[in-house]
Amino acid sequence: MSRKVSAIDNRTNSTKTTLLTIPTKNTGLWQVMYIASITGTDSPSVFWYDSSTSTEYYVFGGKNLGAGDYLLLNNAEVVLQAGDEIRVKNSGTQTVTYIATVELVPETAIQFHN
Repeated sequence: MSRKVSAIDNRTNSTKTTLLTIPTKNTGLWQVMYIASITGTDSPSVFWYDSSTSTEYYVFGGKNLGAGDYLLLNNAEVVLQAGDEIRVKNSGTQTVTYIATVELVPETAIQFHN
């Protein structure tokens, strides 16, 4: 049975960080992302790290958000495999809140033994 989880972080520096890692033996269905600038103008970035190829993909960025501005990324679904990560990064030192909601679906593989 699947379950939804949300991960949240308030970033106040420009160090890239992992917001969420998909657990072993799960597939993650990334459904929603909220990004809110709390204290001032920032240009936040969101990345998908594909652990199977050790490749990081740029998902979102380049949009200046002023204090009190927010973005809602939805109406799309990204399928993440075990070990994949959602990473976030501020462009400066303003406070930016990131919230990602992912549906975790456990593997249902059946092994047969002789």
